Amino acid sequence: MSDAGKPAILVVEDDADLRKILRLQLTSQGYEVREAENGAEGFAALRASTPDCVILDLMMPVMDGFGFLKRARAIDGLTAVPILILTASEDERNRIRGYQYQADAYMGKPYDLEELTAKVDELVAQNAITSPLPA
Repeated sequence: MSDAGKPAILVVEDDADLRKILRLQLTSQGYEVREAENGAEGFAALRASTPDCVILDLMMPVMDGFGFLKRARAIDGLTAVPILILTASEDERNRIRGYQYQADAYMGKPYDLEELTAKVDELVAQNAITSPLPA
C-alpha cells in the first residue's frame, strides 16, 4: 500500500505509450501507478518500495520479464507480490514459462482495459487477504 493509502501498481513496460494508457486507466480506478521502462529498472523499483501488484511485459531491453520474475521470486519478501504478465507474445511456451517462474496471471496484447483492471483488482484483493498485517 502506498503512503497515500492507495494500492500501488508497478508497471514494467518498455512502451511509453502503453505505460501512459495503463497509468491513466489504473489511476482512474484509484490506484497509485509507478513505472519502469525495463526489467532492471523495474526490479530496482520493486526492491525500493514493494507494490501491491506488478504488471510485467516479457520482451524488454536490459532485463526481460523472465529475468525480472526469476529475481523477484528468489527474494523472500517479494514472493507474495502478485505479478501479472502482459505481453504481445503469442507463444504458448512463454505462458507456460511465466507460470513456471511463478507469475500469478497472464494476459495477451491487445487486451481489454476493463478485463485488465478486473484482474488487477482481483490480484490486489487476494494479496491483501494473504499478506501479513504490519507490526
